[in-house]
Amino acid sequence: MTYDQIDARKEYVRRARESFHEQEDDWGRESTAQEEAVLSRTLALRIVLGILLFLLFVLADITDYKVLDCSTTTIASEIEKDDYTNAEKYVMMLFADK
Repeated sequence: MTYDQIDARKEYVRRARESFHEQEDDWGRESTAQEEAVLSRTLALRIVLGILLFLLFVLADITDYKVLDCSTTTIASEIEKDDYTNAEKYVMMLFADK
């Protein structure tokens, strides 16, 4: 590396570091009513989508419909393999012992 490249690199790093200090701190700022309205709308949308997907899953289970050659039992068995489900079973087992 030449000295010009080293100086250019140092200047680039200095400007990058300064750019972080120019940003305002968002953590201490109170959210506005508009932001809270957007969050509540997205929450409602997520709830509706969750209910819709659940109802589609139940309907597929009742009618033995396969999605991409996966039955509902295959999907349920894949969910059972999840570590969270295993951790939940372990915790429930610990509570049952007490």
